[in-house]
Amino acid sequence: MKFVARHARSISTGGPTPPAPDSRGGRAKGLVVVVLVLVAALAVVDPSLSATLRHDYSTLVALVSGGKSVSSISVGTSIGSCSSAVTIQPLTNPDIVNGSAVVAYPPDYCTLAGYALAQINADRAANGTGPVALAFNRAAQQHADSMLYYSYFSHFDTQGYKPYMRYTLLGGRGADFENIAYSEYSVGLLGRTAAIENAIRNLEHLMVYNDVVCCNNGHRYNILDPLHNFVSVGVAYNSTYVFFDEEFQNEYLNLSLKVTSAPSASPYQVTMLGTPILGTPVPTAIYVAFDTTPAPETRTQLESGPTEYGPGALLGGVLPPTGLFGGCGQFATGITQCASRWAFNPTAIYIAFSLNQFVKEKGPGVYTIYLVTGPSTDTAITTISIFVP
Repeated sequence: MKFVARHARSISTGGPTPPAPDSRGGRAKGLVVVVLVLVAALAVVDPSLSATLRHDYSTLVALVSGGKSVSSISVGTSIGSCSSAVTIQPLTNPDIVNGSAVVAYPPDYCTLAGYALAQINADRAANGTGPVALAFNRAAQQHADSMLYYSYFSHFDTQGYKPYMRYTLLGGRGADFENIAYSEYSVGLLGRTAAIENAIRNLEHLMVYNDVVCCNNGHRYNILDPLHNFVSVGVAYNSTYVFFDEEFQNEYLNLSLKVTSAPSASPYQVTMLGTPILGTPVPTAIYVAFDTTPAPETRTQLESGPTEYGPGALLGGVLPPTGLFGGCGQFATGITQCASRWAFNPTAIYIAFSLNQFVKEKGPGVYTIYLVTGPSTDTAITTISIFVP
């Protein structure tokens, strides 16, 4: 197995410096081209909020031979339950409009998703990590559909959305971390389930075991992260290309989120109500990140960059109240908002706070709520985006 690697500029926040640009050429027996793109886990080394978060984003070109509710989904979800959760139909315009999209699953989707899940869990088991269950957030298939339909390859899409935005718009209320990849074949694949499984196996193997030169093991970290308990899988293909999307999820809350809108007396009041599942880690803070309002992008814009993406500008966050008078601690930099309510126990979560100070700072855009359970956004159990007009 030989590699041709191409490194894009990447910015590390608290992790090892990505390897320097390098290029290697080789010739393999097969005629398969595999491209992997990294979504490194969101990371902040401490809660001081002193820097903008970014995902490391790099690409690897490789020549290889061969080729619901949280409580209701179990590990190794059966094909029957998969078939009841997805809609098999021809590929059509996949754009997200008013929180909905026409998501086209291929005829053999349940077979392919089950195969991908088995590969993922085998890798996790081989590396001492427990299994994830198959989930059906439509963001995974919608993005795979979008890349095939519009013929591009990027974590951004033609509507300007990032992964966590798509996840939220299509119903996600946990935390979402994306890997994407594609394969290009020199022979037709249409209708060849075994060949597409082979592509998935090769892509998964490269992301876990050949990721260090390309991507500083960012794919591998995402696949093996023990906090992930679910994965939604997207697979879209034609006679030449297979697009593969893994949306790893931290689904620990049956959660509803409400936001009062301006010009109410108390605009942008956020209320998070829900029920934790057994073993949910205790949340310690909320980080608030900002993105400008998404704008449409052409294929040329998507293919030319940027070569990294992150959760936007980190504005500050929300801390639990302390004492009798509603005060709270302070972040070293950025906005600190004290929650008006912060209750968490094994049977309920109730958090309320104002986003108004953040909105006054930045204006219209997308504000993403990271409810974290430790000192890093790798420990987020929500990545919920709030769109402010």
